[in-house]
Amino acid sequence: MGIISDAIDSLETWCENLFKDGIKSQFDNISGLLTDTFNTATGDGGLVQTFLIGHPASFTGNPDGTGTKIWTTVETLCNSVVVPIGGFILTIILLNDLIQTVIKGNNFKEFDDSIFIKWIIKALCGVLLVSNVFYIASGIFSFGTNVCANGLSTMFGTGNFLGTDLALQKSALNDMALGELITVWFISLIVHLGIMVMIVAIVIVLASRIIEVFMYLGIAPIPMATMLDSSDWGSIGKNWVKQLLALSFQGFFIIVALGIFKTLFANVISQINNGEDGIIMQMAMLLGYTAALIFTILRTGAISKSAFNAH
Repeated sequence: MGIISDAIDSLETWCENLFKDGIKSQFDNISGLLTDTFNTATGDGGLVQTFLIGHPASFTGNPDGTGTKIWTTVETLCNSVVVPIGGFILTIILLNDLIQTVIKGNNFKEFDDSIFIKWIIKALCGVLLVSNVFYIASGIFSFGTNVCANGLSTMFGTGNFLGTDLALQKSALNDMALGELITVWFISLIVHLGIMVMIVAIVIVLASRIIEVFMYLGIAPIPMATMLDSSDWGSIGKNWVKQLLALSFQGFFIIVALGIFKTLFANVISQINNGEDGIIMQMAMLLGYTAALIFTILRTGAISKSAFNAH
């Protein structure tokens, strides 16, 4: 019986070490995956550099920046097709504005020549807005990309996503029985899969954001032609600018969400390494934080539009 008992104990110890190594390996892979995904923003390009902090004017879809720039393609299409429509709409709005301004002075009894000077100035401003809409959009996006780049480098830097001192320590799992280790390993596997889903969700959100940006730019002269109108048409141009601001700063909200997740993740890992009780509960909290982050990232577009009152 002694030999059999020793063999069972040895097998149990081997299984415990196996699951401990598996749990630590899962978290090492998670940390490496997050580091490779987000910290390339300050290095040689990559996912974040391409989709999150890169200016749409230089976007090609490739991390190295090679290929045809979509901005140029959309600008050519816009100038050839949409600018004439925007010019026509601007002409109608200016003529209507001139007529309303002239006749509202008590049927010509109170007539002021200065209204023509004001109208000419408004017409010149309208022409400048329509003809330089891509420069205006480029300036708007420059604010957002600079904020995203500074926020990303401030929050994550160029080191490990969590810091080397916050990696999961194998010794923190020494007091756990085999059954508990199996449970923790299974939860860590789900967390690992959740992190991969989160990265896919970020790619989907950022790719959709870039596509939406170019769709808004494609019709830019039309809303810009209504910008100076004093009637309800003026809200079209103002809302267009709000939409561009919302899209530009959506990346910042993603960075804020990732920063919150980083802090929560690091706190849980620190509690586990300190040997506090309830490791299974801590692992379950990690799973919940990951799911909450995925849900939040998918809603960053709506959050950004709400912040800028864009609809």
